[in-house]
Amino acid sequence: MMQKQNLKLHLTLKQKKLQSKTKLSLFFLFAFYIINVSFLTSSVFALDTSKSNSKGKITMESQELKPKEEKAETAKDVALLKTEKGDIKIKLYLKEAPITAGNFKDLVSRGFYNGIGFHRIIPGFVVQGGCPYGTGTGNFEDPETNKPRYIKMEKTNFRHDKEGVVAMARTSDPDSASSQFFIDLEPLPSLDPGGVDPYGYAIFGQVIEGMDVVKTIVKENVPPFPGDDGCSNPVKIIKAEMI
Repeated sequence: MMQKQNLKLHLTLKQKKLQSKTKLSLFFLFAFYIINVSFLTSSVFALDTSKSNSKGKITMESQELKPKEEKAETAKDVALLKTEKGDIKIKLYLKEAPITAGNFKDLVSRGFYNGIGFHRIIPGFVVQGGCPYGTGTGNFEDPETNKPRYIKMEKTNFRHDKEGVVAMARTSDPDSASSQFFIDLEPLPSLDPGGVDPYGYAIFGQVIEGMDVVKTIVKENVPPFPGDDGCSNPVKIIKAEMI
């Protein structure tokens, strides 16, 4: 009788240990899933562009820019980025994407990009720049309000279907784009709406000259350590202007 009770107790303890191990395994599996989903939904171009209100809640103040009135025959729609490696010309889609392209043109005209480097390089993916701090955490601060300027997500018919496509970087908040932009190094359909992000990444231009310069920036980039997408030798935009 005693042997049966001991056997029953042994089996009960063994069953409890098995249940504990199963629960622990499920916990780690769930944690792994959450971490991976969070990484994808935080946006491929995650930038620290948010700010908190008095209650600690994240808020974004988006501004819809009103393009300046310009005569069609004299309107400048090409941005020339004079970099330390050569010139890059970007055709802006001012008619098709007036908010996003208008924002970029305004920043170029203000001289905002002068002296700013390309801080993020991912071979076979994108080259990203436009951060005033060179860390991927900065935005344009409007001198009239002393606050970061964010623009609303703009829907267009353009797609990330070829190299040289130029689009805005942002956080997972679709209305958090400010000054940071990136250049596609190849077709990237995953960045279209419904890809890694339901909204996609707003396209506002196309490199029409200077992709060889962009590729040189990628080729000569020295990351801080192997596998990192940062730059220890960032290439700067000497001057940006509309032509």
